[in-house]
Amino acid sequence: MMRHASAWFAVSAAALGGYLFVSRQVRERKTTDEDRRARREAMKLASPRAKRLAEATGHIGKWYTLVPAALAGASVLAWRRRPAAAATVATTALAATAAHRILDRVHHHREPPPGKQRIKPHAQSYPSGHAIETTSSMIAASWVLVRERIAPAWAVVPVAVLASTISGLGRLILDRHWSTDSAGGYLAGIALGSAAAGAYELVAPSCP
Repeated sequence: MMRHASAWFAVSAAALGGYLFVSRQVRERKTTDEDRRARREAMKLASPRAKRLAEATGHIGKWYTLVPAALAGASVLAWRRRPAAAATVATTALAATAAHRILDRVHHHREPPPGKQRIKPHAQSYPSGHAIETTSSMIAASWVLVRERIAPAWAVVPVAVLASTISGLGRLILDRHWSTDSAGGYLAGIALGSAAAGAYELVAPSCP
């Protein structure tokens, strides 16, 4: 429906604006103090148990988990003759994977915190790929499931929010990203996922 599409595109535009703002602040190094304070707070929470949980759930935000899951889900939707839903789920996951890699190269290089420097010394820290890929995929997939009446909102929304939260914030517990890396990743993910949901609304009514 057009009103749903308009709402999703408005959310996407707002998230994109937030992402551009955070990106500028990071580029101009205006978030250094806040990032350091947030890192200290995260380290207080980084108990051995919390780190094990973050490590165990870290695969949620990786392309090799999200893309196969999305393609499998899209295959089921296509088999059930829901082409718009199938296309939305599959293309959002693939677009998120591509967006993560493109943004890594577009942004000025930012050194990761010490925890990631020990593993990947010259890795790009901003934005968080885990936050981008999980958030965008969860938004699009959740909306499709609800709109296609495959699953109720009360069941899919908490799962989507939990997966996105664990995927992004787990990187802070493991000292792999700065707090604004996650913030930028979440905003980029919301922008992409919301745009995908809006596009689905424009196409779905015309599909059989």
